[in-house]
Amino acid sequence: MELRDRQIMVLFISMFIFTLGFGIIVPVLAYFTRDMGATSFDVGILMALFSAMEFLFAPLWGRISDLIGRRPVILMGLFGFGVSFTITGFSTQLWMVYVSQTLAGVCASGIFPSVTAYIADITDHEGRIRLMGMLGAASGLGIIIGPSISSVCAIWGLNVPFFAAAAIAMATFVFGAMFLPESKKSGWPTARAKKAPLISSLKTPLGGLFFMMFFVSFAMACIDGTLSYYVMDKFGLSEAASRMPVLGASVMLTGPNVTGITFTLMGAISVVCQGILIGRVVQRIGEEKTIMAGLAMIAVGMALLVGVFDLATLLLCNCLISIGMGFVNPCVNTLVSKRTDAEHQGSTMGVLGSFNSLGRILGPTVGGLVYMFSVAILYFGSAAIAALSALGIRIWMDKMRGDAIKAATRE
Repeated sequence: MELRDRQIMVLFISMFIFTLGFGIIVPVLAYFTRDMGATSFDVGILMALFSAMEFLFAPLWGRISDLIGRRPVILMGLFGFGVSFTITGFSTQLWMVYVSQTLAGVCASGIFPSVTAYIADITDHEGRIRLMGMLGAASGLGIIIGPSISSVCAIWGLNVPFFAAAAIAMATFVFGAMFLPESKKSGWPTARAKKAPLISSLKTPLGGLFFMMFFVSFAMACIDGTLSYYVMDKFGLSEAASRMPVLGASVMLTGPNVTGITFTLMGAISVVCQGILIGRVVQRIGEEKTIMAGLAMIAVGMALLVGVFDLATLLLCNCLISIGMGFVNPCVNTLVSKRTDAEHQGSTMGVLGSFNSLGRILGPTVGGLVYMFSVAILYFGSAAIAALSALGIRIWMDKMRGDAIKAATRE
């Protein structure tokens, strides 16, 4: 295997592990913690806690990767992620899950900015969208495998999936330590260890993209954080098998089964979109229109969730959402990367990761609270946020083109 192939494989697996944790936790967290006394609000806080640590530490890890290199940050993230899964698996009280989620967020926050900066280090602008799409496909694969691991391993106990994920993370750490070289060349300028406050970053040319990704992440987190409870309340499901309508018939399913099936299908669609379709779509209509089309599909899917009446309609709505996210994420990552110089790739991607995380912090908490009052308000409101984000990206792109014309005119 050639060096570049080994690099891409390790990066692919690292992003897979990054989302595998999410894929494992979401379907079983409500059931795993219920016997510990957790409520729907507690589950929302636990999901938000992971993202809160990403929000705080992603810019820091990004700046560290600019200073010392991408490789050590990626490896530290993988190792710490494996340790956090192990702690979760051994947890018998709710505070232990809080500790493991905190550690997972701190460690995982270094993976996204370092991996995306690594891609920027080894590619030119033309080849970047394809590899960013592959990373997105890896993320989708984590969402596919995560629920599958949860569903299968939960047969032997709800903590078994976490031990399986820990083993995968540690194996990837060993593989990366053996085969992943450093991407930053010794002759490159080293970024100064200056702070990049999130608020001031909104005033930069990239601020519009950061702002949009916050709102999209917020809307997605509102849906993801309440989906298990929506399935339980809408169809009367729990961890015990009961009948669920499917295209006029009915099948015996548990709540974790349905949630796992939903996230698995969403992940599969994401893999296809980001691994295969995204390059062709961007080539035909460009990154701006691809993002706007993706946001439109997200909005429609969220709005239609309110009216689902069986498993098929539930899956259809979530498929639309997944296709939309499969279009949005790689395009945004590529746009940010193209507009960032080589020495600040890590820190800028860290800021982008923080805005994503901020949305995932507030989303489950706000979503959990709104859900208790009105499901319709929550899902229609999330759809409205996605639709307004499409308008926002159009305004941002028009402003960028206007600024470019003014600069050219002055020259």
